Amino acid sequence: MRKKFELYARKFPQDHISAHLTRLRELDISRKDPCHFYRKRDFVQAFGVNILNVVPHSLEGGFYYPNVIAGEYTATAISPIRYLMNQIRPDTAAIVEFGSGWSANLFQLYVGLGATVSRKIDYHGAEYTDEGQQTATEMAAYDKNINYYAHSFDYRKPDVSFLNGYGGHILAFTRHSIEQVDEISPLLYDQLGALKAAVTLVHLEPVGWQTFSSLVARRTADDVEFFEAIGARVAAGVVEPQAKTPDPKYKRMVQAENAAWWSWRMNYNTNLFSIISGNRRANKIKMIAQEVDFAAIGNVLNPTTLFHLEFIKEPSTRDGHALEHVSA
Repeated sequence: MRKKFELYARKFPQDHISAHLTRLRELDISRKDPCHFYRKRDFVQAFGVNILNVVPHSLEGGFYYPNVIAGEYTATAISPIRYLMNQIRPDTAAIVEFGSGWSANLFQLYVGLGATVSRKIDYHGAEYTDEGQQTATEMAAYDKNINYYAHSFDYRKPDVSFLNGYGGHILAFTRHSIEQVDEISPLLYDQLGALKAAVTLVHLEPVGWQTFSSLVARRTADDVEFFEAIGARVAAGVVEPQAKTPDPKYKRMVQAENAAWWSWRMNYNTNLFSIISGNRRANKIKMIAQEVDFAAIGNVLNPTTLFHLEFIKEPSTRDGHALEHVSA
């Protein structure tokens, strides 16, 4: 990626960083409010609502919107970058991505928010690899206006001390980086909760299968026979096996099994959901939004789940109900 960027920078030295992101196939900001049309026009509102009933979701939520794909009405989720942009507050002082790679997501946020808003915001790329840090630093220097900082970061030995000096609000997020670490350290949550600033944490990770306790048990037991049977089913191209029971949740379970198999095959993460659940039970975080397996661009066997969390600074009454653990 670094070589590609250097090539484009030499060839198109006057272009804005947004053009280079587009050439690198990393610019996905989408419409700000895709449900606006249906909310503002009463005569089509019921039509839009009924399309979203398949999710189910409301027009007011703004996460899903009515769409047409392959000649059928369906629901589509908004861009994750747009979702993150919507979490910026007037007092947001810093945005940090953990496992940031070459910081493509951070640069997209910068492009979407614009230079005026970004003057008050520091962008932090917390990345394990030297190459990712170096590439991101070079891209930031090319723009010259972004307040960007690269940091060495390891999910197994987290250190967020570079955020200690901030007041106001910090937006932290991950996007398909925790997936690559079999078990992350729960100290990450302890450190974020101890910061002086208010902290929003958004996970965009393929861990929806972890909400099924039976599949977590299979992973914990390393049930080779179970997962190899799923792999054989996938390899045979079987998308929807015939239901053994009339249970309407069967198709959802099959999709989750496929995702769990992919995670097992790749030795992906197994403990993010348990860490979230433990912090919720301890009243350290609030769950603002949860969207399980909302999209799977690139690989339907590795769908993205969103967990939007806020850290609780003061003791307060327990919010809502415990996160649901679904058993098959």
